[in-house]
Amino acid sequence: MYIKIFLLLLIFLTISLYAQDDFNPHLPDGLSLSNQLEYSYDYNKEQEIFENWFNLDYRQNIFSAGIRFDIFQPNDPNPAISRGKDRYTNIGFKYVEAEIGDVEEGMKFTVGNFYSLFGRGLILKSYENRNIRIDNNLLGAKVEGNYANFNLIALTGMAENFNAERKDILHAVDIEYRGLNYLKLGGSFASNEPEEDIARTMIGSVRIQPSIWNFDFYSEYGIKRNNDDKERVFKGNANNTGEAYYTSANFYYGPVSFTVEYKYYDNFLFSSNDGTIVYNNPPSVRKEYTYIMLNRHPSPLNQANEKGFQVDANYSISEKTFLTINYGETKTLDSDSYYQKIINANSPVRLQLRETFVQVNHTWNANFKTIAAFGYNEERDANTKNITPILENYFYLDEINTIRFIIEHQHTTDRTTSEKYFNDVVTLEYLRSPQLSISLVSEMQTKEPEEGNTIRRFWNFIQCGYKLWQHTDISLLIGKRQAGNICIGGVCRYEPEFSGIELKMFTRL
Repeated sequence: MYIKIFLLLLIFLTISLYAQDDFNPHLPDGLSLSNQLEYSYDYNKEQEIFENWFNLDYRQNIFSAGIRFDIFQPNDPNPAISRGKDRYTNIGFKYVEAEIGDVEEGMKFTVGNFYSLFGRGLILKSYENRNIRIDNNLLGAKVEGNYANFNLIALTGMAENFNAERKDILHAVDIEYRGLNYLKLGGSFASNEPEEDIARTMIGSVRIQPSIWNFDFYSEYGIKRNNDDKERVFKGNANNTGEAYYTSANFYYGPVSFTVEYKYYDNFLFSSNDGTIVYNNPPSVRKEYTYIMLNRHPSPLNQANEKGFQVDANYSISEKTFLTINYGETKTLDSDSYYQKIINANSPVRLQLRETFVQVNHTWNANFKTIAAFGYNEERDANTKNITPILENYFYLDEINTIRFIIEHQHTTDRTTSEKYFNDVVTLEYLRSPQLSISLVSEMQTKEPEEGNTIRRFWNFIQCGYKLWQHTDISLLIGKRQAGNICIGGVCRYEPEFSGIELKMFTRL
């Protein structure tokens, strides 16, 4: 039934496209809507997935309200994604808000489902990102207030666990002072109340954010307490059971800019008792890439057991040439850490991730631009070493039409088996701004499991994107796609190999 409705909708949109040159419907004042639809069919697995999120919001004077109607018929079978909603049709998000006062002095009350971010996520990051299938929204009540340069957020709510049940209760408060132009100060506190008869976890932090000349700084320090761990592991002799620190510094002067980040996360995972809800997502201090091969061997964030740093430098050599250099390391903690004491381990410090990335952008003339990049990384999860050179060229045919050509080559060494293999990806894309894009992507993997026995595998797909009027984006993929990862903010989602058709459509009014 839903597939038929979906096909009828496509036919209607196509007819409307040819019938009208400029179709821009206007909703009543205060009303807005968005709809995201994703449909795929894998021929090899004979697997069909249909997912749809429909958001409707209305605002009138000081009041606003909204709903999100979710349809999964069926959902992605991966349990980490479906979370108990294999075939599901219901209102998954609803809220009512009231605002009193203004930006300088006022309050906002929210009842229902909501999201919230404290600082940079060290204590609390409740958010939705459908690309990595994260939605840890809270159901409850939230109050936000502004007065005399103070900003306050206080909330109580419950997030969905692995079985789509809301049992764990979260209480949290955040306060920030913004009375000085060059300095911001803040503090956060959160605790959960598990349904079971176990100790709650309490977590808190203080942060400072000064700006001096061309320097911007951010530092946050947090501690974690849990009475069960305190008595079981430390026999009551230690107040804290976890500790975290994050700091960053940005410097910019003329053509040069630097960013330096440091992290230390020791048993600082803040989650529900069953471990299926994660409340905090501190900065991952990892480079995020747009290229396919550089995301093939990721190292996800571990809030419980890692420390590291990242340095990112940018330099405009000239009006036509731009240089980026990035280097970062992430290591596990030593035997004196809270984490190792709690799990009763005595392991040495190990390298979790080492990555280097260099990129040069050069504009030759008005019609031609080249991007040359080189990536190197060592990651522990799959125990691989990867060397990845990349060449990307833009051919500007005119102000509207562009051709983009990308070659990615990756040499991988599996340190567990000593196997070495290659992956090559070629992307040819035609862009007609701002409405049309057509991409041809071909990947080849070359392996030699035995000397003299070369095995090659190929994946090829075509992907088209089109903008209908000013409010609807459609993307269609047909072919075979290699398995890979999508990583955002240190959270990664694995996508298995796919062979079939995939359609995505996003509308906003």
